[in-house]
Amino acid sequence: MIHEHLQEPEKERLRTDLASWEIGPYHGALPAPMQLQLTLDGEVIVSARVETGFLHRGLEKTFELHLWQSAPAYADHLDPEGSVFGELALCMAVEEIARIDVPERAKRIRVILSELTRVTAHMGYVARIARSVGSDTMVHYVLRDREKVLDLFELLSGARFSVNFLRFGGVQADVTEGFIERVLEVCDLIRFRLKEYNDLLTFNHAFLKRTVGVGIIPHGRVHHYGITGPNARASGHSLDVRKVAPYSGYGRVDFEIPMVTPEYGNEGDIHARFLIRLREIAQSVEILRQEAEAIPKGDFSVGPIDKDFVPPAGEAYSRVESSRGLLGCHVVSDGGRSPRRIQFRPPTFSLLAAIPELVRGVRIEDLPVLLMSLDLGIAEADR
Repeated sequence: MIHEHLQEPEKERLRTDLASWEIGPYHGALPAPMQLQLTLDGEVIVSARVETGFLHRGLEKTFELHLWQSAPAYADHLDPEGSVFGELALCMAVEEIARIDVPERAKRIRVILSELTRVTAHMGYVARIARSVGSDTMVHYVLRDREKVLDLFELLSGARFSVNFLRFGGVQADVTEGFIERVLEVCDLIRFRLKEYNDLLTFNHAFLKRTVGVGIIPHGRVHHYGITGPNARASGHSLDVRKVAPYSGYGRVDFEIPMVTPEYGNEGDIHARFLIRLREIAQSVEILRQEAEAIPKGDFSVGPIDKDFVPPAGEAYSRVESSRGLLGCHVVSDGGRSPRRIQFRPPTFSLLAAIPELVRGVRIEDLPVLLMSLDLGIAEADR
């Protein structure tokens, strides 16, 4: 029999309590004004709750208070990084209601503007994710080249971000002299720069450690949340509106849809989403080259749309492939001088719904990189 004073004392177990932490609405780890209410077990995220609405502008209600002619200018502000996509979705829906046939030259100008916007948006994405992992050199490289594309917007419309160049039935004006030649020069430059980006960051050991196997969106959860665009293609889904439902002449363009397959080994993680953006830049450059070389002569618009423009009563829904995914626009006209209802379906909503599941089990230091990899457009989600 072991005496009581000879028995070893029972070892105390380390007890930890769950901690609550609120980030936002303004914080350096967040891509835009939003709030995350996290529950942490040490440094591991146990659960999360997302709150938005800090950028709400009442944009869709504003359409109903103004004439049809001013609607594209408001659609231009749907997403600051992809202004052309909001304009294009709106114009396509209104043109369907009014049965307006857009001239071929105008369609090609629209495609060129859309792909230039996609390039600038993806470059901004690359710069943000590089900054989140501390690669300041990559940030300077990408923003340096992005300025060349913004120069093209300024040459065409006088603006660098809010282009406001699309109109019902075409575009505001014909392309500026020398614009097409500058587009081809920028395409050659970006094609060369993509190799530099790969050498500098894509295969960097530190970057791989921060992104491979982190923040995985499983293939089966893409449809569950309705995720579209590059984030869905990084998880093995090939949906792209430009291919499945070609619009504005995309059906005549020869290009591929970059997609990460299960054989890649890191399907759906942060690194896969980063790679998809680089590959989409390369494909956008190819589309720009084809469209710039084959742009026809002719009218850039069916004619001026004056303040008395009123489409007949009816409704239409249009879809475009924005830099973030499927962007839908539902337009209702009652035959009046102002829209009866205009509503957008932005791709960011689906991502916001997926964040609580996506961040569960992720370490807190990986949260900024994960959020940046999703390319959240909080402005288009709040509207």
